[in-house]
Amino acid sequence: MTFIVAIQLNDSIIVASDNKKVSQQKNGIARFSNEKILKMHLWQNGVITGTGEYKVIRQAANLFKNLPIPTLEDLPHCLFISKLMRESEIGAGFYQVENSKLLCSSYTKNRAQLYKIEKFSPDQEYLITPLEPNEIVIWLFQPDIEMITNKLKSLYAGLKDYSFFSNKTDWVNYYISQLSAIFRKQSQHDKFMSESFDIFFQNKDDYIFGHISNAQTTHLDF
Repeated sequence: MTFIVAIQLNDSIIVASDNKKVSQQKNGIARFSNEKILKMHLWQNGVITGTGEYKVIRQAANLFKNLPIPTLEDLPHCLFISKLMRESEIGAGFYQVENSKLLCSSYTKNRAQLYKIEKFSPDQEYLITPLEPNEIVIWLFQPDIEMITNKLKSLYAGLKDYSFFSNKTDWVNYYISQLSAIFRKQSQHDKFMSESFDIFFQNKDDYIFGHISNAQTTHLDF
């Protein structure tokens, strides 16, 4: 159960993911924990994150990273195997396990690129799809985003590529200020997410990864 905002720009990407730990019991009841968890998994070419069952996502990322030469085409298979492994432990029919999906980034020659790994029916295979330039993906458990609709519209209307900024600090701060407000506002009525979040910036050359506590300030802890 995760709140993710992912942005594909023309030359770079930004991914923000909350830190709330919620597990689904066999009786269907959600169990909340005070522990904050990292839901992003770094690999040699970028980051992997996702929504659904945390153990499925983490295990899929670990399977992928432990391959001798991981390629993006392997990631759907890793998610499928991870799902089967989790179902062998707890049984089939869990909504969070069945609906687990991934986001992955990678370097290309001219930019960083985001990909979605998901399926749209139980019988379908997992598909990998690149995001389009200036596309924003929002994944969440709580479907009501009325409180942040205007902020999301403002974020989309003001999308700026990495090349627009004179330095990395301005690029980072521009998006942190907007995403901090979105996470803070949405967390006020969505108990399945935290106001704190981790954030990942990537262009064709390198990346920046940090944590935003989001309690008082928007300071980035690298």
